[in-house]
Amino acid sequence: MTGIRCSYDPMKNTSMDEGWMVTMTIRMRVRGVSTREEAISSASMRMEDAIRTHVDIPYSVDAKRITPFEEEPLFGRRWY
Repeated sequence: MTGIRCSYDPMKNTSMDEGWMVTMTIRMRVRGVSTREEAISSASMRMEDAIRTHVDIPYSVDAKRITPFEEEPLFGRRWY
């Protein structure tokens, strides 16, 4: 799944209690490094390169609607 267009409008007045929380997960195999920091740095550089050169990046996505705190169920159960 690639070719996503962003329709975010910074001039639109929105609050954090409306919309969606979207989590995108990108997995990359990194070789030739010895530390966690080197692996993260290498993967970040490869991802930036892929974005610049328009290479497809495999990823998975999860989305959850953001609701106002007072509408959230307590312990997963709605109390009336």
